[in-house]
Amino acid sequence: MSVLTRVERNVVRGRARTIGVAFAVGVAISAFLILSQINAGVSANVAAAREAVQDIVTVQPAGSSEFSLSSHIDSNIVPTVRAAPYVVSVQRILLETPGFTPGNGTGGAGGFRGGGGGANFTLFEGIDTTSAITSFGGFAGASTLSISSGRMLNGSDEGKDVAIVGSGYASSHGVVPGSEISVNGTGVEVVGIFSTGTTFGNRNVILPYPAAQGAFGAAGPNLLYLNVAGPDYVSEVVSYLQSTLGSNYDVSAPSETGSNGFTADIDSILSSTQFESEAALAIGAAIMVLVMAIVTTQRTREIGILKAFGFSNGKILAQLVTEGLVLSILGLPIALIATVWLGPTIAQSIAGSASGGAGGRFFGGGGFASRLIGSVNFSLTPELVLVAIALTFAFGLVGSLYPIVRALRLRPAEALRRE
Repeated sequence: MSVLTRVERNVVRGRARTIGVAFAVGVAISAFLILSQINAGVSANVAAAREAVQDIVTVQPAGSSEFSLSSHIDSNIVPTVRAAPYVVSVQRILLETPGFTPGNGTGGAGGFRGGGGGANFTLFEGIDTTSAITSFGGFAGASTLSISSGRMLNGSDEGKDVAIVGSGYASSHGVVPGSEISVNGTGVEVVGIFSTGTTFGNRNVILPYPAAQGAFGAAGPNLLYLNVAGPDYVSEVVSYLQSTLGSNYDVSAPSETGSNGFTADIDSILSSTQFESEAALAIGAAIMVLVMAIVTTQRTREIGILKAFGFSNGKILAQLVTEGLVLSILGLPIALIATVWLGPTIAQSIAGSASGGAGGRFFGGGGFASRLIGSVNFSLTPELVLVAIALTFAFGLVGSLYPIVRALRLRPAEALRRE
């Protein structure tokens, strides 16, 4: 009887064991693939985020650990900021939430947390349309908006009462491009509908800064985004403005500070997924070692008989290792299917956990974490399949070798007495 025939017979004979091992291996490999993809995807997206803000400096009222809608920057300092050395452009940002009652997801009266929490309200954001469009919670100097209908705001809108609205706001208010909405009593024409990929972001309304300031009678913006000539000048600009503006304003660089919990939240995600992926591998390998140890123990007598009939250790080893590989490989389809099917759900669950953290006002807190993780690709790429195949072979070998080699060291007579 050939090695392959004996392997096939043994695998089919222990159907319950075979199904159990295949399922356990498949789940372990799938967990590793999902968590590894999340880890790699988040790392790549964080690198892109940091690159996007590498030449950004922010100015806001002193002591604002989060957006404080009652704190405004004196408009008279804006020309001073614009004239600072190496400052290329300045974007004023005004945030207003008329009729908002502080509750879950808020920072107390008149305040707002970057993560958004569970608060259900509309955030009106005034921005300089002559600068790079920046959605609240997005990357300074780079748009995080996807226009689904109509158009984006542009420089010619600076003096007009126009706005773009999130898809959630548009749906709940029956708004389409060309519709007129009321912004604190001022009629504003909707010129576009956008999506940010988050529920909170899709409830926002974005206007040119002058329109928002006029509608709300604001004394000035809540925040200034400064585009600097290059990353090498960021520290110099921060130092200059801190000295010039004095203690009434906080000047910082998101790329250097990580911003109010953003770094901690993302590092937590990365370390957690790294640890859990390694744990999944260890558990999968342990399961294979345990199962093959049990199988080998149950067949110690068979090993002794094969040795007595003159089978070499090499042939016996080949049979049992092949059996271990077959058991492991049967888990491959389960691993691939589970990765594609459960990957997005697990990713969103992890993103939801991250949303509970502070997250940071420059990166959008939990909403940004959701975008970081939600954009991870769980499709069956050739690279993913190759990794899964390599893992199944590794599990089969690691799980088989130790118990089998241990059994092969027994003399035939001793092996026959084991049962």
